Amino acid sequence: MDRPTFNLRGLKPNFGALRTNDDVHKSIHLCPLTLAVIDTPHMQRLRGLKQLGVSEMAYIPTTHCRFEHSLGVAALAEDLLRQIKKKQPKLGITEKDIICVKIAGLLHDIGHGPYSHVYDGQFRKELKKAEARGYWIGKKFDLELYKGLPEVMDGWEHEDGSLMMIDAMLKYLGMEIDEKNLDQPLKQIGDGIRSECFGICSLIEGDDSGEYYDGSSPLPPDRVLTSRDWIFIKECIVGGPLPPKGMSVKKSKDSKNILYLVGRRDIHKEFLYDVVSNRHSGLDVDKIDYLARDGRRAFGSSGNVDPMLIENAYVAWGKCGRPDNCYRCRHTHVKPSAQKHDGMHLMVCYPEKMVQNAMSFFKKRFRNHQKLYTHHTTNAACFMICDIFLLADPYFRLPVLDEEKEMTDNNVARNESKSQKLPISRANMNPQSYLLLKDSILDIIAATEDTNLRPARLLINRFRSHKLYKKVAEAPIVSSNGKDIDIPWQRTLWNMEDNDIVSQIVKCSKLTSNGETSFFLNEDKIIVEKRQIHHGMGSDNPVNNMRFLPKSQLSKVRNTPEDLPIAEEYPESDYECVIPRAFLQRTIRIFCRDLDKNVCDHLTTCYHQFILTIQKREGNNISRRRGDFMAEDALEPNVLSQSPLHYSSEGFAYSQASFADAEDYLPNRKRYKKGNLFSSVMKDLEEE
Repeated sequence: MDRPTFNLRGLKPNFGALRTNDDVHKSIHLCPLTLAVIDTPHMQRLRGLKQLGVSEMAYIPTTHCRFEHSLGVAALAEDLLRQIKKKQPKLGITEKDIICVKIAGLLHDIGHGPYSHVYDGQFRKELKKAEARGYWIGKKFDLELYKGLPEVMDGWEHEDGSLMMIDAMLKYLGMEIDEKNLDQPLKQIGDGIRSECFGICSLIEGDDSGEYYDGSSPLPPDRVLTSRDWIFIKECIVGGPLPPKGMSVKKSKDSKNILYLVGRRDIHKEFLYDVVSNRHSGLDVDKIDYLARDGRRAFGSSGNVDPMLIENAYVAWGKCGRPDNCYRCRHTHVKPSAQKHDGMHLMVCYPEKMVQNAMSFFKKRFRNHQKLYTHHTTNAACFMICDIFLLADPYFRLPVLDEEKEMTDNNVARNESKSQKLPISRANMNPQSYLLLKDSILDIIAATEDTNLRPARLLINRFRSHKLYKKVAEAPIVSSNGKDIDIPWQRTLWNMEDNDIVSQIVKCSKLTSNGETSFFLNEDKIIVEKRQIHHGMGSDNPVNNMRFLPKSQLSKVRNTPEDLPIAEEYPESDYECVIPRAFLQRTIRIFCRDLDKNVCDHLTTCYHQFILTIQKREGNNISRRRGDFMAEDALEPNVLSQSPLHYSSEGFAYSQASFADAEDYLPNRKRYKKGNLFSSVMKDLEEE
């Protein structure tokens, strides 16, 4: 059978002349291969996805997109590996290794859904609730409308979307991965770029084979990206072996399946997998870029990349700090070539002088999560976006027709476009519909005329009027060591299901000072958020999972891989002055969907009554002191949780975010003017 003839082209050589400006890295080099990847609809889609979703509701300048973040990650990945290659030439890092990791950095977020992590996080969680209940915030959630549609992959996250979109991008370029011929160029399946030209055509130091490349003739075999290389790119994105077909990355990591690396099977190349997604410590170029970029946009000049994290990176042997999370440590099918390195990995390490730099990096991560990513205004907007998606999902559909596909019969094209449509929740199962799923989805829903979508359109109008859900209560959960919850009733509260907390608050809504219902509360008006913020490793110190080289061992980093030095964990006692008291912070927040301030106030009072019920049940002995929040105070109609004097020292800590509220109340119902709360309270205490 004759091989089909395709309309093929090569890459456009520029020999390193093309660059683009960047807010964080100043200037980023774009090679011909990078440009070919960038100039695809799948990569350009990232321009329509804000990096921080709706954080602009709290921090107006945070409107940057995932496209520029992806360029930054690619640039950092290349810089890091070139630094290591220069200092440790015997590692055998090839130009193809560097380009593959660079492309992995470029494509690592290509599978993200709209509004940051709302789509693969909160929306997925609430979707299961809506399907189980059959309704959502008072509107029917009809499962009959989903018959015949593909099921959502269990545990789906944006990494799974990235794997799908990479395959779709290659198909758009006329190629696909050939698992039967891994070390050959990609399989040609259509018009696009010639697979023998899809590789490195930039100048390489010491190699003149690409000096006169015209862009159309085949590249030397060692410069062409093969199917194995593209599997390696995918593996770099997920941080390990690829999951079996039909299984999500998350479920694959949780399973006991024995998985094998395909891209770079040499144990001496294992460190390449930790550049974009570091499974050992979490310190990788992805986080280095987005922490700096997000901090710069939100907080101003504080957002900078620490150059020492790039310049002082080395590769050495080190013991795995997270064996339960490591694909190699969980299974015994991969062994180092030398017995002396049993249980160790070749990993990215740093000199001992970098310990405080590493701790500062993880502190920056905590600060960004605390002040920016989980700001109460941001999360209130996220809850609204989630509700809009759920209200629209049963009735709204996105087409999956491939516009690039040649259709000889217009009627066939018309019928196909009508039959193949997916809702928002299933759009991630098809690359064509996923291309349309961007932050602009709200504009598309708002422009519809379907009466079934009217509740979603009304909520969109409210969202755009900045009438967000109201945070009515916030309470830190006390933990002296960052792991165990110290106070029994708080431990009980934290371990309760969200639905149980909502049900108990609704029961308290009928209890007022005179036994009558003043404002009706139902479950649809209440949102419970359990927020956990950490430094990267939950309640553990992430620096303990890093490995450091003493100054005396730095001279050995130029040895062969087998003879590289062993990096060790740095003792906490030697940098205890910069270690936080705890690495994990827990907070419970209550949000109200209702716009009525009286309803919000009533919800706050009911929440307090619920807390006191738990305290009594747990047998807490709380002594009465001035300003303490007691049972008799809970029955007063105008008690707000935002008052900083509501709780005893054994209960809740004060909420700094509450001091800007329009009014603050004390349990004895004395009202103070906004902005003079502390001075007024101190004056009253002096008079008494």
